[in-house]
Amino acid sequence: MKKFLFLVLLCSGPGSTLVAQNIHHVISHRGETVVTDPSTGTNNYPQWTVFPGKETDIRNVMLHLTFECPDGMRCADWDYLDHVVVRQAGGTQGDTLHYEIARMLTPYGGRFHNQWKFDWKVDVTDFSSILRDSVLIDYVHTGYEDNKTRGWKVTVDFEITEGPPVAEPLGIHKIYDGIYEYGDARNPIEEQLKPVTLEAPPEASYALLKLHHTGHGMDRNGCGEFCEKYRDIIWNGALLDRKDIWMKCGENPLFPQAGTWIFDRANWCPGYLLQPDEYRVPLQPEEPYTIDVDMEPYETEEPGAQEHITAYVIAYGNIRADHDVTLTDILSPSKETTYGRQNPNGELPVIRVKNNGKEPLRSMNVDYAVTGEETKKFKWKGNIPFGETAVITLPEEIFSAKDTAGFTVELHRPNGKKDAFSADNRKRSTYIRPDILPEQTVLYFKTNKAPGQNSYRVKDSFGNIRFKRDSTDLQPETLYRDTIALSEGNYIFEVDDSKGNGLEFWYHTKEGRGAVKILDTSGQAIRQFDPDFGSSIRYHFAVKNNLPHRVDPNPSVSVFPARTDGPVTLDYFANTPEDVKVLITEQEDEQNILEEHHYTQLDRGSFTYDLSYLPKMRCYIRVIVKGKEIFKNRIRLKE
Repeated sequence: MKKFLFLVLLCSGPGSTLVAQNIHHVISHRGETVVTDPSTGTNNYPQWTVFPGKETDIRNVMLHLTFECPDGMRCADWDYLDHVVVRQAGGTQGDTLHYEIARMLTPYGGRFHNQWKFDWKVDVTDFSSILRDSVLIDYVHTGYEDNKTRGWKVTVDFEITEGPPVAEPLGIHKIYDGIYEYGDARNPIEEQLKPVTLEAPPEASYALLKLHHTGHGMDRNGCGEFCEKYRDIIWNGALLDRKDIWMKCGENPLFPQAGTWIFDRANWCPGYLLQPDEYRVPLQPEEPYTIDVDMEPYETEEPGAQEHITAYVIAYGNIRADHDVTLTDILSPSKETTYGRQNPNGELPVIRVKNNGKEPLRSMNVDYAVTGEETKKFKWKGNIPFGETAVITLPEEIFSAKDTAGFTVELHRPNGKKDAFSADNRKRSTYIRPDILPEQTVLYFKTNKAPGQNSYRVKDSFGNIRFKRDSTDLQPETLYRDTIALSEGNYIFEVDDSKGNGLEFWYHTKEGRGAVKILDTSGQAIRQFDPDFGSSIRYHFAVKNNLPHRVDPNPSVSVFPARTDGPVTLDYFANTPEDVKVLITEQEDEQNILEEHHYTQLDRGSFTYDLSYLPKMRCYIRVIVKGKEIFKNRIRLKE
């Protein structure tokens, strides 16, 4: 464990005082190689970690979780359930807790290369009262796959912002923690999820109910992983909330993955750090209150579903300030991996703010600018209750001729008042200039066998459609080349797939494969998209007469189908002819070469290889250009 301290100086506006903000990074696990224990299905990685002492005011704690491929190993293959757990707080003689503070669903990593890396984050401020002094943080990895050749490199980083808390935490009560069988008439889940009654502390103002809840297991109806059921939260006998325990995975920012990453699941997706459900409820000091979690009635003859639930009630004292707004995130422009589907973006910036003041947030001033460009000012009006967040699209476009630049947002005057804590009103992100396209471009769109699922369009920053093709315009397995002319400005090219399985998905072989590219009028590829995109493509670009466009320097290579009884087709599309070598190997390296093919000065082509003479097996198609492997894909033969 190492601890880093950064002092960030923030100016809160003209004529204001300089505010100092302390940010600590406490890292419990740094590049830890994590593998399964097939003998038990669970592997623990506990680390004693030093957090700030109780004398330090903590404003916010953001947990950052980073996955990479381990050194000398492959990224792991399966979507397993992982946990970040506080085992003990206050040193070796302190309290034993076993509090799950974060839940991770690992991705299908079979197609990730050695340089792959992805970051997630989740706010764990509500556990700040136990993240003090010496704490035993356990990273728990579950699963049964081979632990000699596959795993993850994991970093767990707590970003701690010092400052006065929004309200003083008075205590944490764990009210549910378990794997609850679902659908068994002999063991009804409501007999397991019994109501819990607590008493509010004397200083209590409100309570936060916080739940980690995901569905797993499999019965003949697909429950609990693949069936949609609702959950009720009952507070003092009244319905507080009803939620479908369900998540659509086709918009997963981590894509494509090797497995069934697009399949919707019970409140989770592969490659996802769970964002817990939260509910704020007023408390009456020293009065009892009751919480009950109820699942939708469900029974089946052969039960196999499980609801994994941990739930906490955190009691808080009085809200400290009447007017207190926090800039929690800049969603666009941003280079954070979790916002990759909407970036790079040179159109309208998007931010997320939180109202930490007792009074509803109804107005504020927003200043924003790309470094070197004029600051834009916006008077926002709306209604955000205490403790809630809102995503706000700022009204003016941004652009810089530079490839990258800083982008800064600062909030002022919530409800026209002085902000009670202005140090968290300002953030800086990285602006990456979107691709520059010429005034005339060609939309290259080849449909698969299910064109009724697809549509595509070009819009400007303000939603005005400049070109579109609806699903009714498209025919099966047809190539469309649409030449469009655009004036100077910022635009977005959108592709939608209503089934959420893109133009190609290895499990849906019968739907075939399509292709999406943007070409210049000479036929050179400017941008080539992976057809395994799930629900959508969102590609931001700009047309600027004084800036040249760049063509894609990398070839596009794809193989279809990934499961075959014999024939497999490789498509190659490049702007520059090169000598290309295609290897079909039994392993991932060059050992046991089954077939080898050479193509001289290849720029574009489609090649079919008949592997029906081979036995049932898994092999690899690998493409080498100028001595460098640029593509590798696993083929399941006769499986």
